[in-house]
Amino acid sequence: MTHPAPPVNGPWRVLVLDRDPVDPKWILALVVDPGDVTPADPANLFAERSEIGAWVRARLGRPQATLTAMTRAHVWRVDEEGEPR
Repeated sequence: MTHPAPPVNGPWRVLVLDRDPVDPKWILALVVDPGDVTPADPANLFAERSEIGAWVRARLGRPQATLTAMTRAHVWRVDEEGEPR
């Protein structure tokens, strides 16, 4: 399944529910730079993890950055159709 761009021009907003039993939280994140979004292969998500880690480190300019799985997370894209920008 593909996820189309938000219906309006502007940043992407995503709402993340981290259901960590020790520290549950809602996270509203903003993706401003289109370069911070890259395609994923749904059939190969785990195999491309090292490639994605390298992409993240390059985007951040931080060679020591690591990825921590949020295995209980649920994510929604926030659409603002009809909202002024």
